[in-house]
Amino acid sequence: MGLHGWWSEFGQTVEAADDLVSVAARELAAAIDGSIPGVTVTGFKECATTGHTAVGFEVEVERPQDLAHPIRATEPVAVVFAAQGGQPRVLALRDDFPDTPHQNWTPQGAPCSLCIDDRPWSEAKLTYRPADLIRRIQLWLAKAARGELHDTAQPPDPLFFISQLAIIVPRSALLPATEPVELIGFIRPDNPALIITRVVADTDPRRNGLPGFVVVALRAQPQSMTRLRHAPVTLAALNAELLQAGIDLDGEIKTRLKAWAGIANDSVRRLSSRIAIVVTFPVTAPDSTITDDVRAFISLEAAGQIGVEWGLLLLANSKAAGVAGADNVFVRAVPEGTPSTDDIKIEPAQVHLAFDRELAATVADQATPDRRRAVLVGGGALGSQIGINLAREGRFSWTVADNDYLLPHNMARHALLADEIGAPKALALARQMGWLLNESFTAVAGDVTRPDAELVKEFGEAEVIIDASASVAVSRYLADLGDAHGRRLCVFFNPAGTAVVLLAESADRSITLRNLEAQYHRLVQTDPALDDHLRAEPGVRYSGSCRALTNRIPATNAALLSALGARGLVEALKGDEAAVRIWKVADTGAVQFIEQRGAPAHRATLGDWTIVYDDDLLAELGRLRDGRLPHETGGVLLGIADMSRKSIHVVHALPEPEDSRGSAEGFERGVVGLRTAVSRAVESSLHQLSYVGEWHSHPRKSSPLPSAIDLAQIAWLGGELEHEGLPGLMAIAADDGVFAFVMPRPRSRAS
Repeated sequence: MGLHGWWSEFGQTVEAADDLVSVAARELAAAIDGSIPGVTVTGFKECATTGHTAVGFEVEVERPQDLAHPIRATEPVAVVFAAQGGQPRVLALRDDFPDTPHQNWTPQGAPCSLCIDDRPWSEAKLTYRPADLIRRIQLWLAKAARGELHDTAQPPDPLFFISQLAIIVPRSALLPATEPVELIGFIRPDNPALIITRVVADTDPRRNGLPGFVVVALRAQPQSMTRLRHAPVTLAALNAELLQAGIDLDGEIKTRLKAWAGIANDSVRRLSSRIAIVVTFPVTAPDSTITDDVRAFISLEAAGQIGVEWGLLLLANSKAAGVAGADNVFVRAVPEGTPSTDDIKIEPAQVHLAFDRELAATVADQATPDRRRAVLVGGGALGSQIGINLAREGRFSWTVADNDYLLPHNMARHALLADEIGAPKALALARQMGWLLNESFTAVAGDVTRPDAELVKEFGEAEVIIDASASVAVSRYLADLGDAHGRRLCVFFNPAGTAVVLLAESADRSITLRNLEAQYHRLVQTDPALDDHLRAEPGVRYSGSCRALTNRIPATNAALLSALGARGLVEALKGDEAAVRIWKVADTGAVQFIEQRGAPAHRATLGDWTIVYDDDLLAELGRLRDGRLPHETGGVLLGIADMSRKSIHVVHALPEPEDSRGSAEGFERGVVGLRTAVSRAVESSLHQLSYVGEWHSHPRKSSPLPSAIDLAQIAWLGGELEHEGLPGLMAIAADDGVFAFVMPRPRSRAS
């Protein structure tokens, strides 16, 4: 076993640990000499040029009988301390040390660098002790011998060789393709070491004046893959390394350079761009799963100039070659010339995959991205945050519909930023969500209740329709939209911004948003936890218009409730049932969850009117009847009357007033407290509920058919409600859950 030549060439020998300049090196030597068995110091080195200090020692390794990697019983190791501090570097000094997982890249000719601690130094230094460093080295060598090095799929952390450049590459650039994916590079003034690339069309004005990069994406084969152990700084050195991984880099680039030669716009653009060589190394984990480790190398010269230096191309005009974006025309050299240099400089770069749907889904712990087509109606404070949050999780292919514009007061709660002020909300939100996922989404800036052909098409193709408009009219319109088949969900804040409400239709749409609106209002009327839930506070005027008011809701509440609503949408879509769900936030930040499952709804046509009621209303009537048997009882009905569609959703039955008189033979409803109770219900529903009729029960063993007295009362009721434009409605409850809804016969009108 020989020592790596680096050890003899590094610095000058120091005879004693006490003579070392580095305090950390002296502490390590003292720890080894003190009490760590199986470790022996072999020497000390200091480099006057760099100020680095190295401590050499031998480590006895606990090895199994069958070695996964040829780790020796005793391995020479050096720990290098930088003069300016920082994380110590651990080098294996054996000249034939094996290639294993969990090694850092090193410069050409340097020893193998062991990644014994993948924590950032800012964290690792908090618990750093010399004895712990030695134990980590011993453990690393023992695990390497057994083939148990953890996190083999994790890209090595380059502690010894640090790349000063990073590049963000879209996933599409790494996929096999006949034509190379062309990217435009953005170099931020505040971070010049980062290249942000995007796939940009030839006509996109963002190309103008920006440096260009053309990607050469290569992939090593798992069965013949050899890990890239060193960080080459020339194309020749990189080619030599990649040949061991089964990749002929020179051949790949030469083929492309020759194909790109010519005067076409594509050729000029490609050869005027720098080359970004992106190599994917499949790393095989112990369970045989394969994870990609991606590395990049950026040429310092333009592709055309490299072709000239290799003798493959000729510069056909007088413009300076190698300047990104210049209109240099390169043509094939026939015959090919002799390469003028083999020293084409490259710079290694860290690779970050651009954020996209796949990465978003993975980070959000989804097995696969959710690509269902969704229409988001409403791009306001709630809609924008829901859309952005769900896009960040890789969910849905979006269409955003909103006919409003982003105004300054929206900045208090909106997900968009001030640079979008004045833009149509739909367009700005769809644009931001699309940029987030590197996709293109649709925006429709129009009145949802009067959709144009484009929006009609989007509704028809949507699998999910999300109403975040905070508009009752829009919600009802979407519920009735017959040409659409997607499941509908409605989400909104209460006026005070202390709760978010989700109405989720059943998957088969047998329970619609209209039905759930009625059931939501019944829940508000009956659950004490929702007292003052719909209390309206005075708004804030944001312009001179008397209607220009916005609610007083802090951004923190809006953000928290929006996140709860977005999560609730996702969870609701996992099941088929309908539900009303409310998340209520206390001043302390505690969240109370209230849920009511959707009740099956029923429809009855009485004259020109459609009466809708549900099983929970019938159960409510049944409980009120049973509570007074054998006497009859009754009260008033509250409901949602939609005059435009001549429909009444019966929502809630109030119990009998205290001055009512009931017996086994009849019932006479009282009036004490009734007006107050009805007014309270109307106000607490923001005037969505109103008085729509009466109900009463029949005694045991009686049918729900109206008696003569009932018929007279129905006629009276119709006359009373006629001036309200309502028909008057009576519900009769009888045995075994049997009910009847009765309306007066419409009066004939003289012609």
